[in-house]
Amino acid sequence: MSNCIAGENFELGFSAVRSTLEQLEIWYRELYAENKILWDIISEIDDEAIWRKLLTTLINKYRNHSNALIIQIIRRLLENENYSVALLALNHLLRISNDEEPSETLQLAIPLILEHMLSIEISDVDEMDRLLITTMGWIKNSAGSKLRASVHKYLVANHAKLFQFTADTNSPDLILAYLYTLLNFECYSLMREMLEYLLYKEWPFLDAKLQEEQFAHFLWLTSYLSMDDLLLEVSKQSNHLIEQSNLPELILYKKYNAAKNRGQNDDKTLNDIVALMTQGLIFEEHEKVKLWNEIIKFQQEKIIAPAYTSEVQTNVKKTDNIWQIKNKTDHCPQCIQSKLVNIQVSVEGFTKKSPQAQKLVILELLTCERCQKIYAYDSLKQELYRAIAPYRCRVELDPLEYPQKKAVTKPIKPVANKVIGKRITPIGSEYFKWPSTEAKESQGQTNKESNYRDESSLHRLGYRITGLNRTQRWNILVNKAIPQITLKEIAYTIAHNIRLRKAQPGGQTKFSYAIGEWEHDLKQLKAEYYKSNFTWPHY
Repeated sequence: MSNCIAGENFELGFSAVRSTLEQLEIWYRELYAENKILWDIISEIDDEAIWRKLLTTLINKYRNHSNALIIQIIRRLLENENYSVALLALNHLLRISNDEEPSETLQLAIPLILEHMLSIEISDVDEMDRLLITTMGWIKNSAGSKLRASVHKYLVANHAKLFQFTADTNSPDLILAYLYTLLNFECYSLMREMLEYLLYKEWPFLDAKLQEEQFAHFLWLTSYLSMDDLLLEVSKQSNHLIEQSNLPELILYKKYNAAKNRGQNDDKTLNDIVALMTQGLIFEEHEKVKLWNEIIKFQQEKIIAPAYTSEVQTNVKKTDNIWQIKNKTDHCPQCIQSKLVNIQVSVEGFTKKSPQAQKLVILELLTCERCQKIYAYDSLKQELYRAIAPYRCRVELDPLEYPQKKAVTKPIKPVANKVIGKRITPIGSEYFKWPSTEAKESQGQTNKESNYRDESSLHRLGYRITGLNRTQRWNILVNKAIPQITLKEIAYTIAHNIRLRKAQPGGQTKFSYAIGEWEHDLKQLKAEYYKSNFTWPHY
C-alpha cells in the first residue's frame, strides 16, 4: 500500500517538475524572442550618444563579464555593418582592458575584429576611408594599453597585407595613420620599408595631393629615420612649402636644420626653437618626444650636457665594443674561469650619415672583471636595439662562441646541353581566351571578395605591386610563377585584380598606380607567352 502511495507521489512530483521545466522553456523562448526584437531595434540606431550611454550602463552593470559582453556586441554590430558604432564599442573595450589583464578570449577576438574592420567595403569611399583611418587610430592607441602584445603580434603577422592595402589606396591620411601605428609600436624596420617604397614608387601620386600638414607629418617621420634628404629630393611639388608655409612644424624643421648645420645654439636660436615646438599642434605629445628627440638633445648640449657627460664618465662605463654570446654562457669565453657579472654601461647610437653620436642610452649588460670585455645575450642585444632605435650600434658575434664555418668547396657539375629559349608554361592542351580587364564602376556596395582577404597562388610566390619594381616582378613571373602554375591562372588572377579595383567607387583614380602596373605585366605576358592559334606542349 505504502509503495503505491510513494509511486503516486513520485509521479505527481515528476509531473510538477516537468510542467515547471516546460513553463521555463516557454518563458525562455519568449524572452529570447523579445531580446532579439529589442536587439534588432537597437542595432539599427546610429545615434552614438545613445550607444555611449548603453555601453557605459552595460559595462557598469556586468563589470565581471564586460569584455565578453562588448565582444559579443561588436560581433553583432559588424554583422549588421554598423561599423561606426562597432568602433565606439572597440574604444570601450580598450578602456576596460586597461583595468584588468586581457583574457585569452579577448586576445583571440581582437585579430578577428581588426581583420573585419580593415576589410570593409562600402559604396561611400569617403566614409570607408574615415572608418579605416579611425580603425588604424585605434590600433595605434592600443600600443599604450595591455592589449599591446596581441595587437603587435597581429600587426607584424599581417604587415605585408596591410602595407599593400594601405599603399594602394594612395590616401595620405590612411598612409600616415599606418606609419604612426608602426611608430607607436616601435616597428622601425617595417616603417623604413614602407617609407622607402612610398618615396621610390608612389611619391609622384602623393606629392601632387599633399596638404601642408600632411607634408609636415611625412617630413618629420622621414627625419626621424634619417630619410628626409630623400623626401626633399623626390618632392617636386610640395617641398616649396618649407619656404612658404607658416606652419610652426615646417618652420621648426627649417630653423633647426639651419642651426644644426651652422653649429649655432645661442640663446636666441634655442628660444626660437622652443617657441616653435610649443606652438606646434599637429603632433600628439608622445609623438613630439620621439620625433623631436634630436632637437631636445641639441638643446641639452648647451643646457645640461657638461654635467650629464661628467656623471656618465664617472659612474657608468662607456663602451662601443659589445660581443654577443650564447644564452647559457655564464663565464667569460676568453678567460674561461672568470664568471660574468652585470654592469651598467652607456652605449651611443649613430646614423650612417654622421659619425657623431645621436643618442645615448644606459642599460645593464654583462662584463668580465678580469678582461673587462662587455657581453650581451641575444635577448639583451634586442633590448639594446629597441632602446637605441631609430639609431644604430654595433654588436659582433664573439669568435669563440660563434666560430666561423669553413667554406666547403662543392664539386663542379658538368653542364648538360640545353636548348635556350623562352620558358613554356605547362598549361595543358586547351585553348583559353585572354581575360578582359574592363569593369564598370559600381554604384552600390562592391563585391566583398578581395586580395586583402584571399591570398592567390601568385601572391604566395611573391608577386605583388607593393615594394617591387617591374624587373623584380617579371623575374618572379618568369622564374617562379610560370614553372609552377598555368599561364591561364596567372593572367586571370592579374586581370581579376584589375577588374576588382576598377569596379570600386573611385577605384580608377584611387588605385591608378597598381592598375597601371598590373596592366603592364599582363601586356608583357601576352606578348611573350600567349599564342591563341596553337596547342601548348607539355614539358
